[in-house]
Amino acid sequence: MGRPIKRTTTLVIDGNVLLKRSYNGAKHLFYKDEHIGGLYQFYTTLRKIVVEQKINKIVLMWDGERGGTLRLDYYPDYKGNRPKFFDESFERQKIRIQMYAEDLYIRQYIHPDCESDDLMAYYALNKKKGEDVIIYTNDRDLCQMITDEVSIFLADKKQLVGIGNYKWYFNHHYTNAGLVKIIEGCTSDYIKGISLVTENTLLEYFPEIKDRTVTIDEIKDKAKLIIEEKGKPIKALQNILDGKSKGNHRGEFYEVNDKIINLHNPLLTEEARQDVKSLIDLPIDPDGRDHKNVLKMMLEDGVMYNIPGGVDGYVNWMEPFMKLIKKEQVKFKKQK
Repeated sequence: MGRPIKRTTTLVIDGNVLLKRSYNGAKHLFYKDEHIGGLYQFYTTLRKIVVEQKINKIVLMWDGERGGTLRLDYYPDYKGNRPKFFDESFERQKIRIQMYAEDLYIRQYIHPDCESDDLMAYYALNKKKGEDVIIYTNDRDLCQMITDEVSIFLADKKQLVGIGNYKWYFNHHYTNAGLVKIIEGCTSDYIKGISLVTENTLLEYFPEIKDRTVTIDEIKDKAKLIIEEKGKPIKALQNILDGKSKGNHRGEFYEVNDKIINLHNPLLTEEARQDVKSLIDLPIDPDGRDHKNVLKMMLEDGVMYNIPGGVDGYVNWMEPFMKLIKKEQVKFKKQK
């Protein structure tokens, strides 16, 4: 028998989600008249998760400036309910966070045409053998990725959700996360579902979605059977059969919603796919990276003066990150 595989726990983060929560959660933290709350809270939260979840590796995924473009081809109203805004302070802190990440040996990726959800999903689908993945997000769509080795850290609930406790938070079986979203749509992304059908409708007519994997074809077959048995039309079920929606779908409803919601087939460019695969396993080149650069930036930004113990507390604050840095340095030397 060969040696047992040494397991790695990787934290894959939706950078925009963590930054927005950090930025809004520490609005009153300033240094020399510049807001630093987003930057400070981002790494404070990240450090806490690294310690509590015993993280061995961190990957930051960012939304591209044209993220969502690939979905607009199928659904022109995608995210049409979200106001566009530019906040100079937010963008400045985002750049600074990315700079810190480079010297902390944190892997990160952004592609102008891709969304972080697809990047994170693709990482989870292609992770290494022996790698446990925790996805940090607010987006329930990513619950589609849950397996024995992939769990979701819901940012708003500050809870780790996996197969074992999925039913504490949701009314359906974890394998039906995508099916429910495809049928009922996604309010946050402005994706319309089947007219008159919500998750409660599905639970009423198809209670089996609570206990086992169900397919759309099964839903359609049973909807047809229920209508025949009742001997009268049931509008919601007929809409399921007809794929009737008020959404602006460019094509057949189920095909379009599967394309834009099903994260088991992420919407990515070929370039992004190859880049993420490289990100999974390629060693990080230490050339030009130095944790002392982080110390310098923390002093410049005023972050240093807000961590417990200030300058004297830096060593303790850096300890979890130093363990990750040393791990990446050793990996680079071994594969050089």
